[in-house]
Amino acid sequence: MGQLDWPNRLMAGSAHSFGDQIGERSVLTYHEIRPSGSPYLYGVTQAQFQEHLTRLASAASRPSFVGQSAVITFDDGHRSNFEQAFPLLEQSGLKAVFFVLAGCVGRSDKYLLWSQARQMVAAGHRVQSHGWSHRLLTQCSPSNLERELTRSKYELEDRLGVEVVAISAPGGRWNDRVVDACARAGYKYLFHSNPWAPVSSRGGIRLQGRHMITRLTSPKELQRLIQPGKGRQLFSRFRYGAKERVRTVLGDRLYHKFWCWLANWSPGEGLELEVDTLSNDKRESRHS
Repeated sequence: MGQLDWPNRLMAGSAHSFGDQIGERSVLTYHEIRPSGSPYLYGVTQAQFQEHLTRLASAASRPSFVGQSAVITFDDGHRSNFEQAFPLLEQSGLKAVFFVLAGCVGRSDKYLLWSQARQMVAAGHRVQSHGWSHRLLTQCSPSNLERELTRSKYELEDRLGVEVVAISAPGGRWNDRVVDACARAGYKYLFHSNPWAPVSSRGGIRLQGRHMITRLTSPKELQRLIQPGKGRQLFSRFRYGAKERVRTVLGDRLYHKFWCWLANWSPGEGLELEVDTLSNDKRESRHS
């Protein structure tokens, strides 16, 4: 499992330097970058991504910004992150954070290879955790939650020679139990999917939301996400709150089915999220 010849000098991703990179910037999340378009909502084309990078690089050159105007992140560890996104990021001079499923790296042609992840780290990008298996952390039993968090963290650190201090929650789902487990596992940052919630801290963990970027996100819309007006923020908070209420009413299983329909997801598109069909109470008793 270990990569003993991988240089120890790459253990540079400390919590402090990671925090400097994030700062108070907006955080953008991509999933797949594709050569051409598809119906899949989270399949952004190379041409679109290039337009986004041009807009972000232009914003970063303004005196009001120090460093990048927004933090670029990717979820899942899809192979396209290396084959399509990485070259464009290098051309633009912008850096990204890749939240990968440690248990899926190299498992099929959909996922990154370890050699590709190491190449991105060597180029100055960061690779952090998205869990081990893409299971909703809120649905895990205590023992499975610990495995999802610690196994992914240790595997990434061992394979890549980096310090893993951040995790993005699969499906954006989290609760106090997940926060406590993240703190015990040694994480300092937990990213979720509500970009309109204020950045907060609980038990030594910084909680921050991210904007999900889709094939419908134009460069102009991207700019509004980075620098939203007050009216825009209020409307977006209301809209996100309505979505959360729908999710609460439907429950994780039905909401996931609805999401798959809305996003035009099929088994050939993206990387599947593991959603348990049992309620939390039944799940806890099953594992007790």
